[in-house]
Amino acid sequence: MRAFSYIILIISFTYSWQTSIAQNSYNDEYNDYDDQGQQAFGHWDLGLNFGMHWASKYHAGFYDGSYENVNTIDFVLGNYYHRLDIMNALNVADTFYLAELPQDMRYNAAFQIGIYFRKTFDNYTGLSLQFDYSKLTAADVFTMVIDPQPNIGKEPDIRIFHIWGVEERINIDILFSKYFRTSNPMFVPFFESGININSTIVKENTIKIENLQYTLINNYISGGYVPGVQPNTYHVQQGGIGWGVSAAVGLKMIFNETVSVDPGFRVYYQNVNLERYEEFKPAYSIFIRLSLSDFFVGDDEY
Repeated sequence: MRAFSYIILIISFTYSWQTSIAQNSYNDEYNDYDDQGQQAFGHWDLGLNFGMHWASKYHAGFYDGSYENVNTIDFVLGNYYHRLDIMNALNVADTFYLAELPQDMRYNAAFQIGIYFRKTFDNYTGLSLQFDYSKLTAADVFTMVIDPQPNIGKEPDIRIFHIWGVEERINIDILFSKYFRTSNPMFVPFFESGININSTIVKENTIKIENLQYTLINNYISGGYVPGVQPNTYHVQQGGIGWGVSAAVGLKMIFNETVSVDPGFRVYYQNVNLERYEEFKPAYSIFIRLSLSDFFVGDDEY
C-alpha cells in the first residue's frame, strides 16, 4: 500500500510539473523552433534503443532455491534417485547435506534492446511508447557438506556448487517527454517519465553438482523422477505481468534534420510478477537511442 501511494505521488507530481512547463513555454518554444534554424523533432519519430539493464537484486531471490520458494534445492536433494547419482558423482562414503543456501543471488548486467515511437505535440513535448527486451541471468553459489571416502579424507569437507536462473523480461513504457532549449541547437537535454508495464517469463532455474545438472522447476504431475519410467509432466509457466513507473534523463545530439543519437539513464520502480518476490523495487538502465525524425511520413506532410 505504501509503494502504491509513492507511485501515485510520483505520477501526480511529474504530470503537474511537466504540464505546467509545457503550457508556459509553448509559444516561446515555437519561436525558438524557427530561430534555431533546424528542426530537432518530427511529427512521428522512431528510435532504436541499445543499452545495459541492471535488474533488482531483490527479485533475483526467486531463483535462490530456498525452502520457502516455489523452486527449491530440496526438490532435487530430496529425490532418492537423484541422491544416489549425486553420491556417486561426489564419491561420498556415507552421506551429504545442504550446508548453506545462496547468500548473494543477483542478476548479471544484461544487454537491452528495444524500439521507441514518439508523437510530437510541439518542438519540445510529446508522448512516446517504447518496448525493451532483456534476457536476464541471476547466479550465485550454495554449499554442501560431503562425507568423503576414507582414502580421500577423514573429515567432512564443504564444497561449493553453482545455481542460476534465466528469464526473459519485456519492459513497456508509456511516457511523457520534455525537451529543453539550450544555446547550442545541436544539444538538447530531455526528461521523460510515465507508466511501466513489464512481462517476465522464467526460462530455467538450475543447479550444477559436479557434472550433473538439475532443474528446480517441478513439472511432474505426480511423484517425481524415477529412472526408466516415462514421467507424466506438464508445462510450467512462471512469471507474469507487473507494473510500475519509469523516468529517464538524457541528451539529444542532433546530427541533421533526420538523425540524432540520444544517450540516457533510466530508473524503474516496479513490481515483477515472480511468486513471493512481488514488492516494488528499483532497477536501472543506460541506453543509447538512434532516433529518426518523421520516419513514417513524407516531405509533402510538412
